[in-house]
Amino acid sequence: MRKRVVLFSFLMIVTQIVLFSQDDKVVMKIGNENINLKEFVNTYEKNNDLKKTSEQELREYIDLYVNFRLKYAEALSLRLDTIEELQKELNGYRMQAARSYLTDKEVNEKLLDEVMERMQWDVRASHIMKKLPLEANPKDTLEAYKEIINLRNRILKGESFADIAAEKSDDFSARNRYNNEGKLIQRGNKGDLGYFTVFDMIYSFETAAYAMKVGEVSMPIRTEFGYHLIYLHDKKPALGRCAVSQILIAYPENATAEDSVKTKEKAKEAYKAVKEGMDFATAVQRYCTDKGLTERKGEMPIFTVSRFDGDFVENIYGLNVNDITKPFETVYGFHIVKLTDRIPVEINADARAIAKNRIIKDSRSEKSKEAFVERLKKEYKFKEIKTKNSFPALEDFYTIDSSFIIGKWKADAVSSWTKPLFVLADKTFTQKDFAHYLEENQYEGSENVNLDELIKYFYKDFVQEVIMDYEDGMLEKKHPEFAGLMKEYHEGVLLYELSEQKVWKKAEIDTIGLKAFYETVKQDYLYPVRVEANLYTFSDESVFNQWNKLLKKGTNPAEAMTKLNKKIAVVSSKNLVRWKGQEASFDSLFHWNNWNQQIQSTTAGKNTTVTMDYKSEQQRMLCANKTALSFLEVIEFKGPSPKPLEEVKGIIVSLYQNYLEEEWIKTLRSHNKVWIDYDAILSLIK
Repeated sequence: MRKRVVLFSFLMIVTQIVLFSQDDKVVMKIGNENINLKEFVNTYEKNNDLKKTSEQELREYIDLYVNFRLKYAEALSLRLDTIEELQKELNGYRMQAARSYLTDKEVNEKLLDEVMERMQWDVRASHIMKKLPLEANPKDTLEAYKEIINLRNRILKGESFADIAAEKSDDFSARNRYNNEGKLIQRGNKGDLGYFTVFDMIYSFETAAYAMKVGEVSMPIRTEFGYHLIYLHDKKPALGRCAVSQILIAYPENATAEDSVKTKEKAKEAYKAVKEGMDFATAVQRYCTDKGLTERKGEMPIFTVSRFDGDFVENIYGLNVNDITKPFETVYGFHIVKLTDRIPVEINADARAIAKNRIIKDSRSEKSKEAFVERLKKEYKFKEIKTKNSFPALEDFYTIDSSFIIGKWKADAVSSWTKPLFVLADKTFTQKDFAHYLEENQYEGSENVNLDELIKYFYKDFVQEVIMDYEDGMLEKKHPEFAGLMKEYHEGVLLYELSEQKVWKKAEIDTIGLKAFYETVKQDYLYPVRVEANLYTFSDESVFNQWNKLLKKGTNPAEAMTKLNKKIAVVSSKNLVRWKGQEASFDSLFHWNNWNQQIQSTTAGKNTTVTMDYKSEQQRMLCANKTALSFLEVIEFKGPSPKPLEEVKGIIVSLYQNYLEEEWIKTLRSHNKVWIDYDAILSLIK
């Protein structure tokens, strides 16, 4: 029994060795390139299934594959990969493809789930802001924090959030704005941000708002703008996108209490008229005081909740399409709103795909990036060269001059600094590396910043960039599928450029070659039998009758036209050459079946010139159309002949491109040795 197990194990090992060696076996030699079986199979199975492939199909693919490799080899020999524009294109493809590898997929999924959950809710919030840059020094940070905590305590003791926002917030939209004459030009919102949903606010603010309970005042929330206090007014199931029509009865400028009463009464009157059957659009024309709305019959474009004032949007929740609100008040006056359309939020695969793309462009993607960087630090054994209490290599930068704060600092100023900052994957990064980073990315802004904090801020970004760049450079080694994808991009871009030069563009600009090629194929693109005729048209039936009498006497059409047009032009003529089916209006006048003998004679190679007997009633009837007041003088039947190049140029250019490619392939094959082990390749399907 033991011998059997040993033998079986031995056979398994031998089988694996044979399979491996088969994969590694060279099955093609194309020019200077050797292709092993595994590479060929991988390429083939990207778009084909070996299990369902016939020998004929596989042989045809081998020919195509050889052509492809020969073209690619020529592209490299012409050094197309050194063309700057193509390098930019390839870099663009690589950046896009690498994006999904340079992120923490688990964190991304959590972020996506979070977005889908928040999409189902709208929140309404107010805020008070104390402005503070991210790189602010600890003293200023502490001062701003204490100040906003004091404001929070005042609110918790009963003072109005709105009043404090209007008085103390650094978001100036909270306060009324006046011009130099003291006239109100913009009413302050007292911190009210209205309703919003996911992606409408920066991520940290959004996250805080969605975590709160209605009526709650937050602790200070830090964002890139400073510290915020948030008051949550409301949280409702998502409204989605809406379209409405409205009647706005606006307050007059500098409205008095009496004006307010009148405005309200007018709104009640309008609402009563609508409820009693007046068409809403008619009510807009009669009662609305906003000129723009009146011109649009009250219609407003489709919008999301963050587009308009919170007091306005609040009244739309709960409406069904065609429902009309009771009159409600905002700072602008009284509104009566009709919901005309609503597109609800849908949680499905399409919504997830859209949200996924938005996350990439949103600040919340930094959360995924930070998690990814932390994982890479462990993987590549990241270690900073510092002690428990000091980081000398970084602290040296706290002493650089203030030119850095105004964007004029040069790395040469510290060219002698060489202390190590950190080690990543056995590679040491020094002060010199960081100095160059600072010069390229230096701060250009307010001088009122703390240099120490600014350096720490830039150092964090520098570390992150170094780690991400290192991982980017490792993608081909760590992910074979990524390496394969980039190989495809590289080959595809170069082959497209080469084909453009050798075939597509050449076929368009090589006019001499195109004309010569046309001469070889023009007999395949012939006109059918055509008839040449003069079409005479008459102003009215009496002229037509006079014409007919003249022809009956034997007058030919040209003479008849001259006679009838002696005083005024009542007959017009046009020379035509047409084939059957070319023009419906001509076919309705010219009855092709009546001319079969002439058509057959012309098809047989004898152009037929028709001599008409205008005295013959039968001949005249073949050509006259009394209803259309027209007459066709049949002159000649023209036999099949080549269409001119201009008329068939699109087809000829396409054929010429095919011809150029065939000739190109012949040249490549004649100049390069091609060897194929058909037995090894065809054994894949036997």
